[in-house]
Amino acid sequence: MPASPPAAAPSQPAPSRPTPSRRAAEQRLAARRQQPARPADTPLVWTAAAVALGAVVAPLLAGLPAEAAMAPALVALASWGFAWRRRTNHLAVGWLLAAVALSSAAWSGAAWRLFAVDDLGRSAPRDAEPVCLEAIAVTAPVHYPAAAPTPFRAIPSTDRTVIEVEANRLRDAESWRATSGRCEVTIAGRVEDIAPGDRLTVFGQLRQPHPALNPGERDAAAAERSERRLATVWCASPACVTRRGGGAPRPVSRTLAGVRNSAIQSIDQRLSPRAAPLVRAMLLGDASGLSDEDYDVFRRTGTVHLLVVSGLHVGLVAAAPIALAALGLLPRRSAWALSLVLVTGYVALVGARPPALRAGIVASSICVAALAGRRPISANSLAAAAIVVFAVAPGAWAAAGTRLSFLSAATLLGVAGFAAKRRAAWTPPLERLVRSTRSPRERIARGAAGWAVWGVGATLAVQLVTGPLVASEFHLVSPAAAPLSLCVSPLLMLLIGGGLATLFAEMLNGLWGVFGPLADGAAGVSSLATNALSDAIEFGAASPGAGFWTGGPAPWWVAAWTGWVALAAASGAYWPRAAGAVWRLGLALVAAAFVPTLWEAATASDELRCSFIAVGHGSSTLIETPGGGAVLVDAGALTAPERVADVIARALWARGVHRLDAVVLTHPDTDHYNAVPGLLERMPIRAVLTTTLMFPSWDDPQDASGPAELSRRLATAGIPVRSVQLGDRWRVGRAEFEVLHPDDIGVVGSDNANSLVLGIEHAGRRVLLPGDLESPGIELLLAQEPYDCDVLLAPHHGSRRSDPAGFAAWCRPEQVVVSSGEPRNAAGLSYMAAGARVWSTHQVGLVTTSISRGGVRVAAFTP
Repeated sequence: MPASPPAAAPSQPAPSRPTPSRRAAEQRLAARRQQPARPADTPLVWTAAAVALGAVVAPLLAGLPAEAAMAPALVALASWGFAWRRRTNHLAVGWLLAAVALSSAAWSGAAWRLFAVDDLGRSAPRDAEPVCLEAIAVTAPVHYPAAAPTPFRAIPSTDRTVIEVEANRLRDAESWRATSGRCEVTIAGRVEDIAPGDRLTVFGQLRQPHPALNPGERDAAAAERSERRLATVWCASPACVTRRGGGAPRPVSRTLAGVRNSAIQSIDQRLSPRAAPLVRAMLLGDASGLSDEDYDVFRRTGTVHLLVVSGLHVGLVAAAPIALAALGLLPRRSAWALSLVLVTGYVALVGARPPALRAGIVASSICVAALAGRRPISANSLAAAAIVVFAVAPGAWAAAGTRLSFLSAATLLGVAGFAAKRRAAWTPPLERLVRSTRSPRERIARGAAGWAVWGVGATLAVQLVTGPLVASEFHLVSPAAAPLSLCVSPLLMLLIGGGLATLFAEMLNGLWGVFGPLADGAAGVSSLATNALSDAIEFGAASPGAGFWTGGPAPWWVAAWTGWVALAAASGAYWPRAAGAVWRLGLALVAAAFVPTLWEAATASDELRCSFIAVGHGSSTLIETPGGGAVLVDAGALTAPERVADVIARALWARGVHRLDAVVLTHPDTDHYNAVPGLLERMPIRAVLTTTLMFPSWDDPQDASGPAELSRRLATAGIPVRSVQLGDRWRVGRAEFEVLHPDDIGVVGSDNANSLVLGIEHAGRRVLLPGDLESPGIELLLAQEPYDCDVLLAPHHGSRRSDPAGFAAWCRPEQVVVSSGEPRNAAGLSYMAAGARVWSTHQVGLVTTSISRGGVRVAAFTP
């Protein structure tokens, strides 16, 4: 038989080529994805916009009772029902959104204005008074370490413990009366053995929170009121707070506090001493281990948001079960359900602050959508988070941090949507073929480069959107944030992932006792990542141009900018054809930012303006001369140097002052100069004028006093120091300055007795600034020819040692300003008896006097 031919090998199927119909379908799908969204696709976005509008207009309803404030909302709701029954859908939607806006306005106003009749804040005086109260602990103690010692701090800092309590009873003479309301109790020292629900007896100093007394100053009273707290209590020792046993049952709070304390202890034990405080802050929201210097490094580099538990932290917690499901270790539905439980528990564990609550709601919505088999809509999820945060804590939106958190999240969401649209665009077949021929190494390299580009681009977008708000609230611009984000993002993921793994392994080790090595390994990874992250941020902070101070735009412009960004996002998503008009509106808004400055320059007046800044027990006076000059006389207070520098700088920026022609220092008391180092960082200073007795005669490296350290810092900054004495005169703008005391050798006495006394004259009127002058220097001054003045800064903060009656008779002032942190009634009565009107910065805040040929006008910051 002839041999049969060998069987042919089976042929491989030829790769399928896209048919014309398939390519057309892909093109149609890509085009559909590129089409603008419909407003109906994101109903919660429009609801959140209505809620935000209501919160903005809430102050307009401030004068109405709660019932009357709800009336417009009820009318709008009734109108919606009528329109809905008539099936006029567009009108019905409008009325419904109006009802939402008016309801949110009423809710915001009620949260701001309505407090119980017996609220503790109604008994709190403006100036601290002794108090004894019984209260229930609401939160566990939070400890803050003492600030590092510095020669510019007049009162040494101490460790502090802060506890939020709910007041029950208030001691009234020999009896107790019922009270209510929450407040923060601050204790000098460390208190450990208090848990939520404990009944406490507190002896301390009760007062209202500090209101803003200067333009641009942080309003602590408003911040506390937004948290529903109208009073604060200061305790001088841990012995002032005693635990009286269990109070109201708070099982959830006590359990969370116990778990949180255990987690903090585990981190402190497993991680290195350098890494533990940062990991506690980034993972658990416990920033008590961080110093002001640590915060300053993160703030200067624009990375302070890393210290706040937010989206990345919650996302990593939610991703852990999903990763187990991807490895086949967990059913997918069980993984999503476990993610939902873990996210809820984690947000509760870190305190459910607005950034964490926002991220938790978004993550929970994704989990619920996955369990329901639906695709999560991120814009609606973020809007839902905003609505829930407003409903739970309407005052949270007053905090800049909450607004920054949502603005950043919305910007990142927009960048992600833009990237998704680019990926969803139809790719030509030739481009697909080129991509398929690339090696795995090239694909990885291109993917990493693309990730870096998108990461930097997202950071720049966030900086662009949130920059005006950051500059206005915190007065910092940080160019280092964009490159640093590229470096620290993977490190942050390792830090948080290692920290979470440490806590999980520690929990398992507590159950079975064999997971200690795993906890140590995870802690080692987290410590290495934390140290690398700290090194990167410290290097960035030390680099030139990492961050710089700025006055920032006006609040009205920031609000307009935020509204324009929202309008631009809406037009891009829903109405692309309106993009041109929106961009023209944006250009007009940018131009409007320069209008106030140009208007002030064009309408410069011939007034000499003196602003007596309210710094508490201290002194700082801004002199603005006709012709655009600016001189600051003294800059200090008994409070922390960074705080008083911030208060003074904000007041100067609010006045449009961004550089100083001179700083005049009257004498070497800390409460008159300790803000100068902070001002050196914030604005240019051309020269420092003072007496020959202000600084040491020679530079002794061993001299750690405040004047010696300030002298070294001025020399390092290259700022000239000029000595002035009795008889010296000079002009700044069209105002004349004259030194009335002391001479070149001074008098035998204290620093106060040798205070520089400065007279300023313009338009035939005079201002007298005598520093802390007291005996025997004051007798030497009063022996001179009387100096009739229109405005006087009371010597030595209105102290009796400054001879108020004799000084008033010598200079015969018409307006007297007392710069003090407490009432000075005795001095005020002496000046009023001499016919002067007395203004106290402690009572009315910043006092501004405007002097011209027409007379003297006086205005106070608070009525």
